Amino acid sequence: MLILSEADVKKCCSISTAISANRKALSSLRKDGNGGAMVPTRIGLPYPGSTNNTSSTSSPADWSLFKPAAYYPTEEEEILMGVKVVSPRANNPIKFHKPLVPATTMLLNAETGEVSAIVAATYLTALRTAAGSALATELVFNNDQRKTNKGLYLCIFGAGLQAELHIKCIQHVVDIKKLVIINRSYKRAENLQKMILETESSITDISVVLLSDEEKVKNAVNDADIICTTTNTGTPLFKGEFLKPGCHINGVGSYTPQMAEIDDVAVKRCEVLIDTKEALDVGDLTYLTEQSLNFCGLIGDALEKNIVFGKQRDDTDCTFFKSVGTSIQDVISANVVVEYAIKNNIGTRVEM
Repeated sequence: MLILSEADVKKCCSISTAISANRKALSSLRKDGNGGAMVPTRIGLPYPGSTNNTSSTSSPADWSLFKPAAYYPTEEEEILMGVKVVSPRANNPIKFHKPLVPATTMLLNAETGEVSAIVAATYLTALRTAAGSALATELVFNNDQRKTNKGLYLCIFGAGLQAELHIKCIQHVVDIKKLVIINRSYKRAENLQKMILETESSITDISVVLLSDEEKVKNAVNDADIICTTTNTGTPLFKGEFLKPGCHINGVGSYTPQMAEIDDVAVKRCEVLIDTKEALDVGDLTYLTEQSLNFCGLIGDALEKNIVFGKQRDDTDCTFFKSVGTSIQDVISANVVVEYAIKNNIGTRVEM
């Protein structure tokens, strides 16, 4: 059995590799069910010990989620099987100085049924999420009437790992010239600004805006070609009327019916694409159904060209990709990491 730490994983998965792996993963989820993915219902165990709870009668803020998936290829590829364990813990950053959402993916040898690898997946989860957003962004701008991807303006809400990897993944598929980072605290956003200036040489115009500065937030949203929301907010981050026509939004932060980063005004202006049907259950898409005129479908069908996303319809002038993540992304992403690690002798081998 191979064990890969977070440090190992970072050596084994480039941005381009992550995007390629997630193109395969998301393409396997289609309306007709013939893409090869099997994603059973996840199992959740509540943990009531978080100080994030404000009432003894409220639902536990923390969960441990067990998310299995398998990939059954139509061509001569190997069958992939695995389980991701992800456990949001509100106390982790302050009390334990650990990630807010620690994650681990376990892969199986499908033929023998034995565990073949245990892969640290906190970084990989953020990377696969950002890769999905990059694929949606690429779909939009490939269909864009402006015929060019040069000199785009990206606005990011949040300044954590998700924000960092969204910037890097989206820069990989379109040309970002201007970046605005909007965050609750200035210091964390400033640190991200410095890091991007040091690592993404083509992005030289980067500014920081506090979320509390309503006028600057309005101006940033109004100018943006692409907006990414990577927060855990329960209320929308900006007013939908601020969006300029043609803006594309990637929303990844909300994952429950009580959470919403994007308001109804914005959603109603958008042609909406989702990663899985579960995305329809989050707070951002409260009013939306599969029968809504502005609902496009699954990104897997768009990637397979079964549907077209990015040519705004008569009743929309923007686009919105809403993702909540799926374990088929985790299993396929972990598999490419393991393949690279084996070839390059990375990680720790353990005999069970």
